[in-house]
Amino acid sequence: MSPTPDAPRPLHARLRSATADDHGQLENLLDLLAEPLSYIRYVAVLMRFHGFHRVWEPALARVLQDEAFLQPRQRLPLIEQDLRELDIDDLDIEALPIVPEAAQLCRTEAAALGSLYVMEGSTLGGRMISRRLAESADWSPPQGLRYFNPYGDATGERWRETLARLEAAPPEHHAAIVAGAQATFALLLAWMAPAVTPAAGGTDDVPSEWGVAV
Repeated sequence: MSPTPDAPRPLHARLRSATADDHGQLENLLDLLAEPLSYIRYVAVLMRFHGFHRVWEPALARVLQDEAFLQPRQRLPLIEQDLRELDIDDLDIEALPIVPEAAQLCRTEAAALGSLYVMEGSTLGGRMISRRLAESADWSPPQGLRYFNPYGDATGERWRETLARLEAAPPEHHAAIVAGAQATFALLLAWMAPAVTPAAGGTDDVPSEWGVAV
């Protein structure tokens, strides 16, 4: 019997199962649906994602060598637009810390595909986050919400394209793809933690070591 159009495909199902716990941990760590989500906390999260994408996107492009596929999926410019709308100037954006280890997530094509699965998958939940923030955040939505909803109504189509790219990988690469996805979650959990850790003294200020004063 042929699978239904919405049935998980073999690699997708394996990835989803292997990263379910990691996905839940990251979702709980960021807690972006908390109400109200403060301006400081949201900006801090965007800053950390900026430091990830600034290293990860060029590394991904070098390995996959597919501009037609990757160019519409670039999210670094969207984060920078969001930060500008949230009153972070270009000099402060340029000074934000980066995570050099993100380049290692794309050391091979298989590892890069696993990492791509994680980051593209985040756009599915990102649409819900964007909608909720537009309704409930205590700052000025819908400003600064591009990163979490980069594709709008094309989200489903882009995700299906990503899954097709993954499923085209040879079966002998599947284990490395899964490992790449797990490594991406592990790095994100470590890198994003400071964005949601209260600063010393229990205030809601962005720590100075993050490279910017909000």
